[in-house]
Amino acid sequence: MRKEAFEDIAIELTRFAVMEAGMKGYTHEMIAFKVGVSTSSVDKYSSGERIPSLSGFLALTVGLKLKETVKRLAGLVGLKSVEVTDDSLPTTLGKVMKEFGEAIAEITRALEDGEVDEEERARCLKEIDEAIDELLKFKNQLEVK
Repeated sequence: MRKEAFEDIAIELTRFAVMEAGMKGYTHEMIAFKVGVSTSSVDKYSSGERIPSLSGFLALTVGLKLKETVKRLAGLVGLKSVEVTDDSLPTTLGKVMKEFGEAIAEITRALEDGEVDEEERARCLKEIDEAIDELLKFKNQLEVK
């Protein structure tokens, strides 16, 4: 692709970002303040007369948390953006992996001397139970969705 094609994409993404910011209640003046440019620049971004610098585009998109703009940008490179929340599948899976890692680490420590005493056994069982709890939460989320 030639540079001009990317300029067209940049213009459209910027116009969309300004529109999304407006839908979130931001005026051009508020956007300008947040991004660190003049209101006239934002007006020109909105009309497609000007393209912001990369840092300006990131300030606009990331600074104002423009999720739809990020989705469009991800789509351009064949990716899908996923919103990660405290109860999302990726977050829960991360907790599962963390807890299982902690359980394995505790079991490994307990087995270092070739024996597992009562205190080590209790710590291992606690870590295993926490890992199982997270795995069951993940299982429940999969069954519900």
